[in-house]
Amino acid sequence: MTDWSLEQINLLDTDYADILAHSSHTQFELQLVKSGINPSEVRITTNFITLVRQKPETPEQWATLTEAWEVACEYKPTVEDFRLLAEFLWENQESVEVDINC
Repeated sequence: MTDWSLEQINLLDTDYADILAHSSHTQFELQLVKSGINPSEVRITTNFITLVRQKPETPEQWATLTEAWEVACEYKPTVEDFRLLAEFLWENQESVEVDINC
């Protein structure tokens, strides 16, 4: 009997290879696929979660987070959305001022 070390998941070989080659969080993306998220949306979800984990410091980082938010959530974030992020995710932050038009 053969001991298979690879877990069988419902994923095309090309999608699996793409995750292995281009993902910054390979295991997380594969876990999302296993949990039923469409493989075409996994990178979007992973990118958004990765960016939200740490408060942006530059206008470019804010623009990147805003763009990822729009793609993942399908709406443009408001200043209130960013304020809530600061309150819930970025410890010791009173508020976040951001120009969401950058």
